[in-house]
Amino acid sequence: MRFGKAVRTVLLFELLWKFLILGLVNPLFREVYQTYAASVGLRFNQNILGAFLNWKGAALFLLLFSGAALLIFYEYAVIINIAALRRQGEEFTLPQVAKSSLWNLGVMRGWSLAAGSLYYVLLLPLLRLGYVNTMSPLVVIPEFVFGEMRKTTLGVVGMVAIYIAECAAHLLLLFVPVCMVLRRRRFAAAAGESLRCWKKLDWKHRLLVLASLVAWERVITEIYRYWRRKPLGNDDFGDYFFKNLLYTEAFRTDLLYWLFLNLLITAAMTGVVWLLLAGLEGKMELRASLDPPWSRDAAALLDMAGRRWSKCRSWWQRRLQTRRWQAGLAAAAVLLAVWTAAASWAGAAVHKPFAIGHRGCAGEVENTLPAVLAAQDMGMDYAEIDVQLTRDGVPVLFHDASLRRLAGRDGDVADLDWEDLRGIPLSDYANPDADGRIPSLEEVLQALQGGAMGLLIELKPSGMSQARLAETVMELVERYGFGERAMFMSLDYTCLMPLLEKHPEWWIGYCLFGASGDIDEGVWRYDLDFLAVEEALVSSRLALQAREQRLPVYVWSVYDSERMMQYLEMGVSGIISDYPEILKPVLDTYLAAHPNQDTLWTGGGFPVWEDAPLS
Repeated sequence: MRFGKAVRTVLLFELLWKFLILGLVNPLFREVYQTYAASVGLRFNQNILGAFLNWKGAALFLLLFSGAALLIFYEYAVIINIAALRRQGEEFTLPQVAKSSLWNLGVMRGWSLAAGSLYYVLLLPLLRLGYVNTMSPLVVIPEFVFGEMRKTTLGVVGMVAIYIAECAAHLLLLFVPVCMVLRRRRFAAAAGESLRCWKKLDWKHRLLVLASLVAWERVITEIYRYWRRKPLGNDDFGDYFFKNLLYTEAFRTDLLYWLFLNLLITAAMTGVVWLLLAGLEGKMELRASLDPPWSRDAAALLDMAGRRWSKCRSWWQRRLQTRRWQAGLAAAAVLLAVWTAAASWAGAAVHKPFAIGHRGCAGEVENTLPAVLAAQDMGMDYAEIDVQLTRDGVPVLFHDASLRRLAGRDGDVADLDWEDLRGIPLSDYANPDADGRIPSLEEVLQALQGGAMGLLIELKPSGMSQARLAETVMELVERYGFGERAMFMSLDYTCLMPLLEKHPEWWIGYCLFGASGDIDEGVWRYDLDFLAVEEALVSSRLALQAREQRLPVYVWSVYDSERMMQYLEMGVSGIISDYPEILKPVLDTYLAAHPNQDTLWTGGGFPVWEDAPLS
């Protein structure tokens, strides 16, 4: 009975708290951050840290990071106090416990704030086990990082070691929030007490706590296995919520899942806290109070604020009872609805979605001629390939700078001549017994002359070879007349500038895996025809803004069929995947379900505008 009351109270608090954070606080943090990012110039990819390597950037980052930590800790404080008060059998109202929990913020000061921020903002959301918050619900490591690590034995061992270390740290510090809230300990002291809490538990409660966490992990894993789509992020709410609701097919489905998952996790988190308190009952002083020891000045200020709020609320209640005010509010509501509908307009997609084979396909050694031809045989619109220069200036297909992963030997592509490279056998994690070879870009262009598939060429310069690489690739593409079947992109924007200058009619885009601010705030100013973004950056908000800017978005590298369909329903213009055999049926299913999709370009291939490109 008491536990049921605790769950209902926590659910009510979480509903109000999520409304506050997602509707007001998170957009405010976002706006402050974006204002700074715009003032110093948005930094992309490997240049992200440059935005914070100055006192102003560092100060702003620490301010927002610490602010997020305080909000997260306060959310946990309210939940822990609710559970403790219910266990103590005390009657209270939600405003009372929300007010008394403010006192708990006092433990987050000095070095406790620094260490606590790392714990609450980074460690807990990394595993999302036992404690989940609204401000920073999940720390996501980009999938391409894991994808690359899985391709080597050392990388797999490293992934396992990191996961074990995360779990060990999480378990050892499991009681930290409880000790900070109910025993008023700073972070260092609470970390020490967390270890003592484990010792004070009897074996029954130790097993119950561990079983509850294992059950949590298994249930969430099974849910994720069934519902493999990417969860909604905080940026999907705020100013684009209604637009997403109206125009994004995926958002409406994902919102229902988000509601279900948050209800389940909130109830589970209350259960974990309840179990932790039950195990320590009678063994450690853990008591919540509705009358914290405020100083007299603080109590007086709160009392004044409360009286003013009551007076203001009474004034509004009297006004709202009059017909004039009711009519005015009705007119304002109608105007707001009209404005929301007008502001929520979204244009058509630029073109029908493309299926793009990542490095050809995973069925053959990546970036080899058989991989590219296999992608063509499986019906890909384009094959994505990585091109870099050898020492003697020959553009070849190879992703890494080093030969170590694919050739098992030392040496960099940029330090060897083409004749030295072409005979080196290649194999990868998916094809350990293969005998692949590094192809030149010219060999690939020759092989595709009679086919229909195009190429998405990613330029990968080394050192200061940007202009040289761009010029060499341009010369080959021009010689084979492949400009109408090729798209070009790079992580290095300066590498694209020679192509933009000489061939503005070619389809040229920017490849992104990270940004110092929201990419949808600054990247539109670039001279681009499309964006290729890493999966972790994709959101309904980004896809919708890209449509408004008439800029296609291609997502890399997607392995799961459910997520492929989700991103297509978001409105992205292309999926880049290692597995064409999975991607092709998904795209065909999507196109069959959307036969009358409105697009600006109805021809084949990428758009070729009669006048200037829309971007």
